[in-house]
Amino acid sequence: MTTALLMLAMLVCVDRPVDAYDVLLSVGDKPSLRLRLKIELDGQSLAKLNLDAKRASETLKGKPGALALDRLMSEGSLLRAEALPAELPHPVALSNAIFKTLDANNDGKLSPDELANADKALLGKFDLDDDESITPLELVPDLQSVALPKRQSVAEVRVVVVPVEGRADLEQIVKLGRGTTYWRGKVGDIPLEIHIRPSLPSEKPEMPRALLAADRAEVKAAFEKTASGVVSLIAIPGPASLFDLIDTDRDGQLGIAELLASKSLLANWKPSDTGVSLVIVRGVAKSPAIPLFRTFSRKSGPEWFRAMDKNGDGDVSPREFLGDPEQFRKIDTDGNGLISSEEAEKVTPSVKEKKP
Repeated sequence: MTTALLMLAMLVCVDRPVDAYDVLLSVGDKPSLRLRLKIELDGQSLAKLNLDAKRASETLKGKPGALALDRLMSEGSLLRAEALPAELPHPVALSNAIFKTLDANNDGKLSPDELANADKALLGKFDLDDDESITPLELVPDLQSVALPKRQSVAEVRVVVVPVEGRADLEQIVKLGRGTTYWRGKVGDIPLEIHIRPSLPSEKPEMPRALLAADRAEVKAAFEKTASGVVSLIAIPGPASLFDLIDTDRDGQLGIAELLASKSLLANWKPSDTGVSLVIVRGVAKSPAIPLFRTFSRKSGPEWFRAMDKNGDGDVSPREFLGDPEQFRKIDTDGNGLISSEEAEKVTPSVKEKKP
């Protein structure tokens, strides 16, 4: 290859944007895994946002307060990675409560027959306030003080963001802000789960006081833009809890729609105390808190729908519906046994204010 062609090839490699992050995951003394994550933040490539942030930092280099941008991007990356030192007790406790209730014959697995009435079994046992939804404290009343069962110690987990190169053991797209992500499988001999969990405590990076000065407005604006793209990856020893798996909308409760959908989600699930759960959230992750209560109630749908939706789960069940069964069946166009806000909107005539 001539010198000119070699230089051209080098330029192409330098200018070509990388659309993913490589993360090295190590569990105990097992060989490290290279995970290639294509992370999207509100539909935009995080790697592209990363490149834009680095260019902005280079442009502002030397200006007062510009060092704050370097500190914001740890190792030049918007993606931060850390591993928790030990397995958390409450995911295990929540999983045990759900699994033991559904595993009627105690054979260590969930059969189609056992899952056929999963919603009725769980609501019948744990819906203590009779609101057709289940919170973590209804599942495990002593969740705040529960301890892990005694068993062999969990292997140390390490995780670090590294340059993208070579072949990856796993490639996965992760969507934050739009859609959802859940992947479960085995990479090498390590059981692995990758998922987003907005309920994991996180916060936007704090604005340094030094950037509040009037002459640092340009750097302040760059800091705010860069801070909005910070993402955290937390490696947690052990699998995600069944509660997190079923709670697809992450509102801190298991509603009827989620319990009905759990029949397919749990079809191949087996209890395990090995592996790693990779949780990805926007912002700077904080120490996980115990998920005690629902986090919000929905406000979508027409007024009559919101009034009937007593538990705020976004659906009206036959028990919540104040009309007769025939009316319910006509509104429930998809026949899933619940009225959604979209179905309610379709049968609610729009009332326009008449001008005199």
